[in-house]
Amino acid sequence: MAFMHSGFPEIRAIFLAQFHPDLGPIVRLSVPEDAVDVEQRVYNDQVCIKNDDMRISGLMAALDGSFSPSCFDQEPAEVIELIKRPEPDRPAVDSSKIDFNSIQTLIIPKLTLFERLITVNTGRHKVMCYPIAVEGNYPRNVFIFNMCFAFDIDADTKCYGAVVKRVGCLLKELEITGNLLSDPEGTRPLVTMMRQLVSKLNAHGEYQIELDLKGLSQPMASTGISIKLFPYYENPKTIEPYHVPVKLVDFDIAKRKSAQTVYQEHASNDIMWDLVLDKVTECIDNINHVRRIAQLTLIREETVVLALKHLDYYGCIALVDIFQFSNVYEGQYQVMDIFRNAWLQRECHNY
Repeated sequence: MAFMHSGFPEIRAIFLAQFHPDLGPIVRLSVPEDAVDVEQRVYNDQVCIKNDDMRISGLMAALDGSFSPSCFDQEPAEVIELIKRPEPDRPAVDSSKIDFNSIQTLIIPKLTLFERLITVNTGRHKVMCYPIAVEGNYPRNVFIFNMCFAFDIDADTKCYGAVVKRVGCLLKELEITGNLLSDPEGTRPLVTMMRQLVSKLNAHGEYQIELDLKGLSQPMASTGISIKLFPYYENPKTIEPYHVPVKLVDFDIAKRKSAQTVYQEHASNDIMWDLVLDKVTECIDNINHVRRIAQLTLIREETVVLALKHLDYYGCIALVDIFQFSNVYEGQYQVMDIFRNAWLQRECHNY
């Protein structure tokens, strides 16, 4: 699996899919250009897209007679079939490319899945997308599109969820305000944006560029885009009073590093941590449990739990039970005092 130097998965391809009023789901643009495999053939200057296992045919096109039945290999007129018989003579799909035909019903999905984050695996790729439908003065009163991001099949793409959603919402706004996607002249700025997304996010983990919209029916000549990747952290676990926090980082070093700011060349002596976090970390010795820490710091137990959740969220501590059957316990040398001290023996007997 390929990763960038920053640890984020690498984008293998970006492609723009949309629902054509006559042809159904199509791939309009892709970066790189040959990243998506779509079986196409020309018939009467029209493109018919075939699928080996699933297909959404152009219902309206068949009803108004704009397509000949021969365009679908002389199949019956049931043009709404979702499951198509496999074709043994169909050439094998290049495994290095994204097989659009096998996932087109998920890239252009049912209405209930619009504006939801969708992740689908196909071959060697994992495709993440955010389908959008814009109502308006269109051939079918709706314009459906989906900007899709492709990664390696085993990539952890959680950090890209916000980016995919942000790009989808931005394109929706540009389509509503100026028909960027439905206007054929919008291809140029779209291709530029897609190329920059691949190169900038892969190289630097962030993207900031001006979309040149001159010549389009846009209220502004340019639109700025700012996108940055952030690590994805799992939600913190439930913390109980009997849990023992175990340090995974040196808090003293972390405090000194956090004291360094852009205005200070060297760390100052003033620790600018939260007061609760500062007190709680002083009592974390891999022995004290949550309730004991609350007693030592004179802080409410609920507040201590919130502070520990913050530390757990960023991977600064691990949580273990105060007692585990897998632990190995042994007496310390102080236990020998019971054999030497008669008073201690009497106290233990009375207890």
